[in-house]
Amino acid sequence: MKKTILTLMVLLNLTQAQEHIVNTYTLTVEADSTKVDGKSWDIWGGAPDILIKIDGVYLDFDPKCQDSYRCSMEFTVEKETSWYFEIYDRDLNNNDLIAKGECSVGKECRLNGATISIK
Repeated sequence: MKKTILTLMVLLNLTQAQEHIVNTYTLTVEADSTKVDGKSWDIWGGAPDILIKIDGVYLDFDPKCQDSYRCSMEFTVEKETSWYFEIYDRDLNNNDLIAKGECSVGKECRLNGATISIK
C-alpha cells in the first residue's frame, strides 16, 4: 500500500512539473528602412525605436532597440509555440505601427513592415 501511494505521489509530481514547463525564445525583428509611405520612422530621418507586443502584452523596452532597424530580445512563455505580434516604433506621443501578424517558433515571418524570426 505504501509503495502504491508513493508511486502515485511521484507520478502526480511529474505531471504537475510538466504542466509548468517554461520556454525561453529569442525574437529577432528587422524593420523596413522606411514606413509604407516611404517616410522615415523618426522626424529627423532616424531608425525606429522598436517596441514589441506579444499576444496583447508589451515586452519591456530594451535600450539596445532604440534607433535600430534590427532588434533581438528574449521572451519566456509556457507551452505556446505561436503568437500574435505587434511591432511599433516607440514615440513620445503615439507609437507608429511597424508590423503585425502571427509567427511561430522556428519560422521567419514577413509581416507588413518587418521580418521577424523566433528561435
